[in-house]
Amino acid sequence: MITTIDSVKNNEKIVVLVTGASGYIALHCVQQLLENGYTVRGTVRSLQNSSKVNPLRDLKYSSERLELVEADLECSDHWHRAVDGCTYILHIASPWPIVADEGIIKIARDGTLNVLKAAAKCGTIQKIILTSSTAAINGKYFGRNKLNQNLK
Repeated sequence: MITTIDSVKNNEKIVVLVTGASGYIALHCVQQLLENGYTVRGTVRSLQNSSKVNPLRDLKYSSERLELVEADLECSDHWHRAVDGCTYILHIASPWPIVADEGIIKIARDGTLNVLKAAAKCGTIQKIILTSSTAAINGKYFGRNKLNQNLK
């Protein structure tokens, strides 16, 4: 049986990429991963933006197991370095517009494709988790009985 201490030590060898690490959901994911012993590589738009980066650097265990890298959803070259050596990806990054227009949707779609293409070339990725929220449809309700994963 693996003890909690043993599992934490084993998790340290696993690098998890969290895209959009400074966002609300991603920050909580980074926190949980660090607390469970994983090594985390988080992407941010700018390492110079202290209001976004400092909350990540303030997390417990961040000094030991958190690496932050700059990556832009629109730049495919950024993602090869970001995924290199990772085992898992939590793709949480997405533009956050008040009103979604075609340009924002294109950035979100193409950014996801950039991450997936880099992961496919990397060779070490075992699992990718894609996230979204009802905010992706700006909270609008389209007359269906309920919002769920089958909404089209």
